[in-house]
Amino acid sequence: MKDGKNGTGSGKFVGFCIDLLRMVSQMAGFQYTIELVPDGKYGVYDPETGEWNGMVRQLMDK
Repeated sequence: MKDGKNGTGSGKFVGFCIDLLRMVSQMAGFQYTIELVPDGKYGVYDPETGEWNGMVRQLMDK
């Protein structure tokens, strides 16, 4: 993600993975949306609740 507040839409994210995603989507003919997870975490397992949070939880739920 770009530093600062100027980035919006697809210009908000930069880097190799973003470039790769853009190229693959053009070649394969699909569209995508990048969304940040609400809690801002990658994903940590909580042994007390037996659940994950963050990005891992988002992937499991959808």
